Amino acid sequence: MHPLLQHCVVILAINWVTQGMRGMQLKELSFRLTLELILLLSVFGLLKSLGISVAFAFVVGAFGAHSFSYLFNGQFWVCARYCESYRRNPENLDLFLERVGTRLVATGWIEEAVCIGSQGRGQGTTTMRSDIDLRLLFGAGIVNWLRLNVLMLGLRTKAFLAGIPLDLYGYNDVSALDRFDQSEPLYIIKDAKKLIRARYRTRKLHIRL
Repeated sequence: MHPLLQHCVVILAINWVTQGMRGMQLKELSFRLTLELILLLSVFGLLKSLGISVAFAFVVGAFGAHSFSYLFNGQFWVCARYCESYRRNPENLDLFLERVGTRLVATGWIEEAVCIGSQGRGQGTTTMRSDIDLRLLFGAGIVNWLRLNVLMLGLRTKAFLAGIPLDLYGYNDVSALDRFDQSEPLYIIKDAKKLIRARYRTRKLHIRL
């Protein structure tokens, strides 16, 4: 890989364009695109009503909507870890995850939530360049589609404002976890239907008490 592509500014710029959409499944991707379209049309309509040209209003609307998603519904701090000066206190990440975990456990309609990656070991954040790899599962139906996406939008917004590198995705079903290294442990925050434990019996599991 060319060294330029590993520069943090380039990585942030590429992520602004793609915003992790390659890793999204349909239920999450459809909400993101719908939200961006609504924001784009809202800004476009406002600017057009002020007499701004159609072309300029569209460009500003598209840029603004995509930038909103990047900051408040994206992974800015996850990508910022590639910057040499990046540092985050591991205790802040642990506190954030503890609060999120408490909220997820208390939310009855959320049935499955799990951490992968370094957090999967259930030992907390280990370095100042670590992130939180959190995965939630969608329930069936349009109501669960909407409320989980709104919840993730809220969590990402809080993470962005707090400077927390939250790598968060919502999956259509538990089989999406098959794509990751199966030798790594999982940290189960919530497994109401025991779908995670049933599918990954041979993996090392840490379960939130």
